Amino acid sequence: MGKYDPLNQFLVSSEKDFVRLTFSEIENLLGQTLPHSAYTYKEWWANGGHSQAYAWLDAGYKVEEVNLGADIAVFSKKGKSAAKKALSAEVCGVFVNDGKVYGKAVSAESTMNVCGYTFTFIQDLIPDRNKDGNVIKYRPQDAYENKGSVELLHYGKGNFCRFRIEADGGAGVYLWVVDGQIIYIGETANLRQRFNAGYGNISPRNCYVGGQSTNCKMNKAVLGLFERGKIVSLYFYQTTDYKRVESELLNKIYTPYNVKDN
Repeated sequence: MGKYDPLNQFLVSSEKDFVRLTFSEIENLLGQTLPHSAYTYKEWWANGGHSQAYAWLDAGYKVEEVNLGADIAVFSKKGKSAAKKALSAEVCGVFVNDGKVYGKAVSAESTMNVCGYTFTFIQDLIPDRNKDGNVIKYRPQDAYENKGSVELLHYGKGNFCRFRIEADGGAGVYLWVVDGQIIYIGETANLRQRFNAGYGNISPRNCYVGGQSTNCKMNKAVLGLFERGKIVSLYFYQTTDYKRVESELLNKIYTPYNVKDN
């Protein structure tokens, strides 16, 4: 079996037009780490000219996008994704670019209408800062008692930040929005707890295999974007049918940070 055959088999068995995988998920499929060039050069993910490309091309897919900052690869079925997403754009109030449909922030004061659902602005996600205005960074992974016996997740490495929201603990669907683009969609039974005890306050355990890697990934997104002068805005649609609504939106909108482990 070739090195990248497990990825090929995974894509062959998929019935989705879009398949989003983190690099760590691909490594789990392969049973080995990706080369350093996969993390640093988009050319490694080119659709042709190298052996790994056959893993997705022979499965009927192409690499639609690679986000080296978030360590995400998006594969799309050749010849189908653009048409399907363009149709979604007509009914969903989003915008299309390079065959991908992005969520567009159609705002009216403190609300945003997305695919017929009205989301309310909650607040901006701002990392805690010291008196000089610098972000307070910390490394919770170093405090884990069993760190010598459990593997550190890719998203569990490096620095993290802390942030919290002032909101009620309602159930519903939330949006992360940056510069008018929806970058992430999530659902929760308790919004306040999801952010204040999850995304905004990373526990040492979540940095290791078996932990909640999504918390680590999205905390790093807030930190990295803030350091580049970008602010994540949080919007919320309250509903007890949050799983269905989230699934509907994810099927219609491409979001760069949503992957299947979310």
